[in-house]
Amino acid sequence: MSVRVSSEVLDALSSKKPVVALETALLTAGLPKEPWNKDYGSSPIHLDQDEPVHLGLAKAVTQTVQSGGAIPAWICVLKGEFVIGASLEELVELTSSKDNTKCTLSNIAIEMQSKQNAGTTIATTLLGCKHPSLPNPIRVFATGGIGGVHHNWSNDLDVSADITALATTPTCVVSSGAKSILDVPATLQVLETNGVPVLGLNTNRFPTFIEATPSDGAPIKECQSVDDIASIAKMHWEDLNQHSGVLATVPLGDSVALAPNTLNDIMLRGEQAFAQSGGDKTMRTPYLLDYLVKETQGQSLIANIELLIQNAREASRIACAL
Repeated sequence: MSVRVSSEVLDALSSKKPVVALETALLTAGLPKEPWNKDYGSSPIHLDQDEPVHLGLAKAVTQTVQSGGAIPAWICVLKGEFVIGASLEELVELTSSKDNTKCTLSNIAIEMQSKQNAGTTIATTLLGCKHPSLPNPIRVFATGGIGGVHHNWSNDLDVSADITALATTPTCVVSSGAKSILDVPATLQVLETNGVPVLGLNTNRFPTFIEATPSDGAPIKECQSVDDIASIAKMHWEDLNQHSGVLATVPLGDSVALAPNTLNDIMLRGEQAFAQSGGDKTMRTPYLLDYLVKETQGQSLIANIELLIQNAREASRIACAL
């Protein structure tokens, strides 16, 4: 079989217990695989002295989902097998090889046929959420920031496959909005066109990932509780029989988030550096995120870790409310 579902996830879905899907591209291509750099100050998660940041984050997110009463379902490609419900030991194996990468909808079959290890993006994680081998779909997925429409789209139509997956998967994606490197108004317009409700937990403005949400940001529907989000999601899928996802956004706290609009110049320099590097287009986002960490002396990394844990916590609560 090229697809394997863990017994824990199978049992939970069969008995309709809450499950939270988790992506692994952030482990293979989004977070440092080295121990915490003490020059960045104190780590926002507990790490053993020699523990790589990405594995420490994986443990923290797993514990957060479990503490919230849900079953974590890490999704990845391991030795060519599409795994739904990878264990922490398998996550170590996934990220230990130097040639692992991330896969999206267009290349996941290629990576599987080649027997590769690959982290799943939002799009391929959502593919796992609705896979026919599951007794019931996974209804909630926690991530950081979604992909979307990139700037200069009128000249270079760069639109993330995350949008396609959100438009075709009945799962509630819990994120902190869109990455700062995207064209946010265009991203929201494409989500609306594709019938994806965009909700904000205690916010009426669309969050901008690791930056504080600007007061004049794009307006969205505010929900006062996770119960409100769950109610809207159920109506969207069950009463109206819609098959698109629901995007539930959670802003990062101002004490951790970077100031609004501070990343424009950094991103411009990062884009120029990436273009000069000649790197593969699929590695653009991890390259830019790494560039951000260095340029912000670790503050972007701290913000990223905090929002991943925060979103895992809220996703658990939503999963329990559904």
